[in-house]
Amino acid sequence: MDAELCPPQLVATTSSTYSCSIEESRKRELEAREDSTVFSPVGTAQDGRESNYFKSIQWSPDGTSLIAASADNKLRFYVAPPDLLSPSSSPHILTPYTTYAAPEPTYTQSFYPHFDLQNSSTTVLLSSPRDHPIQLINVLSPEPSPVSTYSLVCRTTEAYLTPSSLLWHPSGQEFYTGTDCLISIFDVSRSGEGPTTRLPTIPSKRHKMKGGGVGMRGIVSCLSLQPDAPDSPLGNGMLAAGTWTRWVSLYDAEGLGGTVANWSIASAADDESQIGGAGVSQVLWSACGRYLFVVERKSRGVLVYDVRVTGRLVGWLEGREAETNQRMSVDTASIGGKSEVWAGGTDGRVRVWRDVGSKERGAKPDMDWLAHEEGTTVGGLALHSCGSVVATASGMRRERIYVPETDSDSESESEDDSSDDSDVSDKTTKTLSETSTICSSHQELTEDNTIKLWSIL
Repeated sequence: MDAELCPPQLVATTSSTYSCSIEESRKRELEAREDSTVFSPVGTAQDGRESNYFKSIQWSPDGTSLIAASADNKLRFYVAPPDLLSPSSSPHILTPYTTYAAPEPTYTQSFYPHFDLQNSSTTVLLSSPRDHPIQLINVLSPEPSPVSTYSLVCRTTEAYLTPSSLLWHPSGQEFYTGTDCLISIFDVSRSGEGPTTRLPTIPSKRHKMKGGGVGMRGIVSCLSLQPDAPDSPLGNGMLAAGTWTRWVSLYDAEGLGGTVANWSIASAADDESQIGGAGVSQVLWSACGRYLFVVERKSRGVLVYDVRVTGRLVGWLEGREAETNQRMSVDTASIGGKSEVWAGGTDGRVRVWRDVGSKERGAKPDMDWLAHEEGTTVGGLALHSCGSVVATASGMRRERIYVPETDSDSESESEDDSSDDSDVSDKTTKTLSETSTICSSHQELTEDNTIKLWSIL
């Protein structure tokens, strides 16, 4: 650890409430807060087997609140304690202010850019539940429910298309979605309607070569808008998009202009940097808008591109430890005009790279610390806009299978997966009796499904 960077201090946590199965966490949550507005639908047999791990976490734009998605298909809204950074003998215990039970697993969610906790008309976020319309939810409602919906359907089958990525325009009047070979733009005031603009990422999906080799094929898994430069006109930034097929594209005029460039990152990740990867999960801009950070699942690092020379790999960040299909978020900050990148790992650690972009080729982390139990995946990470607090969320897919004691030495193999629609056959369900034990592929590890807030002053 760099001597100039002090170890972060834990200031708040959800404690052990969710470090168990979905069924057990539901009981613990209700016991911990009897007056909670949590809506708990009827559970299933699988709820007793599947771990209630956290998938993602985000700060609200005003820095007062957080939204977390978990394995039980719920979005939990937390309000940070006002005295979060005041001296205390023990960390604050976080409990959800409201909880929204989604109809299906949600692929992604995004806060309204002008979110203000003091103004309930702004406390909304977008969510994309599988096989349903896109939902706009007010998180301050006692029992949150969609206040608006937006339909994105396949023109040939009329089936709902579930966005793998959602992005608000800074104005708050429009938002972008990413699906298979398509970026769509919606007018938020047109509830119940479809997109106002469709931007195919390839000329034609019917062509045997998926666009004839032109454009960017695959599911658009992530979107990010370039910050406006101080001396540039508003609305002139580029829209960056990435796909699970390991392509990145840049579009002019916030997506409404032409294609600036598109390129495959496979060679840069596999051959030049040798950090590996299996699909772009996140694209982020530096605060200056000069550098584009490309994050992949099943990767040991992050690629760094200079967009002034399109497709030029400046360098890469090594040692990320994210070789899993599970989405693992990365965040950036500008400290003294220099870029920092923060990322969690599958080993429970958080790593920080400083002055990113100034170093060519590979760069090792400048700081790291054990944020969660060793061997636990830190899938969610979000930096507060003030730069003094970082939120982390942990856990991974685990499944308990009940077996007779005579077979207790065997283990059930369970693999982390980015997909939320993997079903478990009812044939694996067995009645728990006095002669049964719980086996897990991670039985030797302490289950750690927690949200933690860290002071980084």
